[in-house]
Amino acid sequence: MTLNDFLLPVENVKFYGKCPVEYSGKKYKLLLTDRRIILFAKRGHIHKSNDIVSERLDRLHGLEYSEKGFLLRKAKICIQGTEKLEIHGPVAELKILFSSAQKLVNLH
Repeated sequence: MTLNDFLLPVENVKFYGKCPVEYSGKKYKLLLTDRRIILFAKRGHIHKSNDIVSERLDRLHGLEYSEKGFLLRKAKICIQGTEKLEIHGPVAELKILFSSAQKLVNLH
């Protein structure tokens, strides 16, 4: 499973997360392109399968960012599109994602 397996021919990567994030109780790698937010993971021990969650940026109509915790700070981004995605992860990763997504969403 390579990065290019998830991209459309005209899609450009704007942000690639270094740390895994959590969505719906599962860990994913995070990718932001100029067209979509993509969460992806490889699942299974014997029979490997791809687990992909994708939301088009032109369908987004709400982005929220919050942090909690004192010593071990965690961040949460709520993305309202065709579905509501709640992504949890490290502050450093999600702060960059939020700022990048805001800029791209304002373009659409």
